[in-house]
Amino acid sequence: MDSLNFWGGSDARSTGWRQAAKVNCTILAAMSITLIGCLIAVATKAGGIERSLYFFDGDCDGGNVSQVNMVLHLLINIISTLVVTSSNFFMQILNSPSREELNTAHFKGSWMGIGIPSVRNAFSVSRFKTWCWICLLISSIPIHILFNSTIFQTDQRNSDFYMTIATEEFVNGGAYYAPGASLVQPGFTYWNSEYVLINESYDFGGDINGPDSSPYGAPVNLTDYTDKNSDASKNVSDTALNAGRWDRLEIGDCKKEYITCGGLKYHRNIVLVIDKPGGWIRNEIWHLQDNQTELWNRYMPADQPNHLFFSAQCIIVTQALGSTLTSGLQWGTYDLSVKYCLVEPLERVCHIAISPTLLLAVTICVIFKTCTAIVVTIVLSRRNQPPLVTLGDAVESFIVRPDPVTAGMCTLGQKDIRRAMSRSKAFVVPGPKQWQALKRRRGSAIPKSVWATSYFLFFLGIAICAYYLNSIATYGSLYGSFFESEQNAFIDLPMTFVSGVLLANSPQLLLSFCYLAYNNLFTRLQMAREWSLFSEGYHPLRVTDPKGDQYSTYRLQLPYKYSIPLILISIFLHWLLSNTIYLFVSTGAGYFGTSSFIANAMNDPSLPPNTAVAVGYSSWSLLGMVITSCVLILVPIALSIKPLPSNIVNIGSNSLALSAACHVSPLSHAVKARSDSLMLESPATSKFDPPPTPQFPERPRTLLAGDAYSYEGIGGDGFEMQRLSPVSNVTTRQSSQLSLSSKRLLPDRDRSSEDSTNSGDDPQGGTFAKLARSKIRWGVVKMPPEWHAEYDDESGPVGHLSFGVEEDDVQSPEPGELYA
Repeated sequence: MDSLNFWGGSDARSTGWRQAAKVNCTILAAMSITLIGCLIAVATKAGGIERSLYFFDGDCDGGNVSQVNMVLHLLINIISTLVVTSSNFFMQILNSPSREELNTAHFKGSWMGIGIPSVRNAFSVSRFKTWCWICLLISSIPIHILFNSTIFQTDQRNSDFYMTIATEEFVNGGAYYAPGASLVQPGFTYWNSEYVLINESYDFGGDINGPDSSPYGAPVNLTDYTDKNSDASKNVSDTALNAGRWDRLEIGDCKKEYITCGGLKYHRNIVLVIDKPGGWIRNEIWHLQDNQTELWNRYMPADQPNHLFFSAQCIIVTQALGSTLTSGLQWGTYDLSVKYCLVEPLERVCHIAISPTLLLAVTICVIFKTCTAIVVTIVLSRRNQPPLVTLGDAVESFIVRPDPVTAGMCTLGQKDIRRAMSRSKAFVVPGPKQWQALKRRRGSAIPKSVWATSYFLFFLGIAICAYYLNSIATYGSLYGSFFESEQNAFIDLPMTFVSGVLLANSPQLLLSFCYLAYNNLFTRLQMAREWSLFSEGYHPLRVTDPKGDQYSTYRLQLPYKYSIPLILISIFLHWLLSNTIYLFVSTGAGYFGTSSFIANAMNDPSLPPNTAVAVGYSSWSLLGMVITSCVLILVPIALSIKPLPSNIVNIGSNSLALSAACHVSPLSHAVKARSDSLMLESPATSKFDPPPTPQFPERPRTLLAGDAYSYEGIGGDGFEMQRLSPVSNVTTRQSSQLSLSSKRLLPDRDRSSEDSTNSGDDPQGGTFAKLARSKIRWGVVKMPPEWHAEYDDESGPVGHLSFGVEEDDVQSPEPGELYA
């Protein structure tokens, strides 16, 4: 039993998929070590995995926080791409059947997919391969959902600010008397309320953080202004002392920053400078009753200018469906002409944090993938059963070792197989058949069930997006920003950081499944084109381990003209979806952190205090998602209408139909000539190792026995042949045809026995292998007279359809002619 040498050595078998497997194992191991090191460092510095680690901070606007965050997420995407790509490689290997598994499936009257990712294959291969495939699939889900949110940037928005309405003289040393010439203290509800003017101590009630109560500022008792050490007095005096050094904003900029309520990002406290030279004199603007005059005489003189009109401690909060200013001065109450604003500069610090909990989950998945990949490489290499990954791999295998189950069925297509399976009992009898030229399109190479399943996923995703888009439109026109922004709406659900990550990223999983289905359609359409080329000229096979004229497979299964645009489309859609629904994390005193923002808001112990977590969504990005998806789903339909040549059988990805088309007769001129030449040279080795003989409970009855076979569909499954059973009512003529076809298409027992003793892995002594490694064409192969003599009983001449080389002078089949 051979052992693997992962990092060197001269192993002659370390070619093709084995060599690529070792490279991908190395990549997964390197990523595992990297993530383990990061996890240990983060957990050590954070003191555990319960709390997020804030490891970088800087100015939100002029700093490099956004650039660092972008670079880190680029690094995350590189690691994620390497891990997922390596995992997909092993899933493709596990999903690709070996020749022994194909023999077993064909014996049972079933088939497997060739060259495509197939759920059918996943549960038709060995149990070991099935369970490993499932493990790799499940371990990819947390990576798709969690990895991108492992590192996140926090925004900072402040909500509390002190608002002052005063004249220019107020900030230049002019006299002022609190609470101001308006004669109302902060916290009142109705302007000009006589009840408010009379009372020095008033229970305003309500929650100043909520939009329902809407008080004008935080409530303050009048008696607080008589105490110079109270917060109310200090706020007024500090503003009068420092506001002259603050930044000046014009009216438009001032309204944009404070009235739109996007949170305080650049400035905090504000002074509205009123165009009122000389200030306000109480007796000129108020006519008070005697009891009111006595009250206000204790706070301000009746005939002295007062350059302060009103001041209050205010707060901005946001709601789930937009933002609202819940405190401040009522506009239009007095004819106050604002000249400009003075605003206090605010230093806004943003952070980059990493979640050890999410990093742990991702690391475990990557380690699990690494172990699975190593086990798969070792086990499959020791089994010596190379997977047939591409169409060329399967064609070479069937040419080198013809499948006895499909001998004499060269005109059999996947449509014939599906039609046979749709009936309870249907005959597929070998022998000469008339060629029928049918006009077909590329879409016919894809089974209807695959079309239906793929477009069900597409329409499901589009329907979900359209439903939510329609729900948004019912509230009015679309609003907010195309990108992540506080101007967008938020989902009104309490959540922690982890639950927010799961909610925001779960749609990415559906998008990934849709992309796999989309990619699968392109792969099938491209394979139909690749197969049709063999009817138009001589072409080499595309295989995983090329020899002779063969060439290597595409790294991503598809040609780069398809694979690169598909990768770019995937990146764009995932980016678009990340703008459609996203996680929003903000720190600050109050803004986004009140019960008015998210009902029953939760405190996440993994985040610092005053941190709000919410899931936002962009209606404009959602509209772009719908439009882009509707356009993209039309592309496979447009490609599917391209015509296919009528001079080759339509096999799709069906292994049974493919094996029927690959029976090269040992009587053909080229095979005989190459067989003679091989006696003068050492046989070339083949990548295909002869599989062990399948173990069946009873001796298999192949077509060599002279029986026809019926395909019984069990359980109403019209797309799977569950059992291949012999049919007794076969005519003598049919039995004769079957025996004749088998004898002429399969190597005789003595030859096979003799060839199997040759050195190397080629069971046919290199005769068919050399042909498979040449440029070949499918069609009518020129045959010697002894071939045609065997079909004298037929109504006309019988040709042979198979692969051949230029010496065979392969021609296209003629409609109405007989071929075997």
